[in-house]
Amino acid sequence: MDRARDDFDAVGARIVLIGQMTPRHAAHFRRRRGIGLQVLADEDRRTYKAAGAKVATVTELLGPKVVAKGTALSARTGLRQGRTIGHPAQLGGAMVIAPDGTVAWSHMSEDASDNAPAEEILAAVRAAAQ
Repeated sequence: MDRARDDFDAVGARIVLIGQMTPRHAAHFRRRRGIGLQVLADEDRRTYKAAGAKVATVTELLGPKVVAKGTALSARTGLRQGRTIGHPAQLGGAMVIAPDGTVAWSHMSEDASDNAPAEEILAAVRAAAQ
């Protein structure tokens, strides 16, 4: 998401990441990854529950499809899984929240490899702005 920040800025979108961590961990994550996005801390995972994000099964975390996608992504980007903070099986998602506070679009992960591409989220932002 950080790499696509300029595209989101161009359409007036504000990206906020929410992690299941403490504020100290959030600051460390931003520094370590070198990202400029706002990162909020939700150690109790209240936003995850409110959004309907699920807790994964073992297969949804370590199944062949998940491992293959993770390996390919790591080879392509050079990113590696770091130390897990919070509940290790908590999946996430992405949401587009309209200015009036309604959910205009959402994608909740079905497994650990299921992340909405930035282009898909950007398209949802553009659609919500019309």
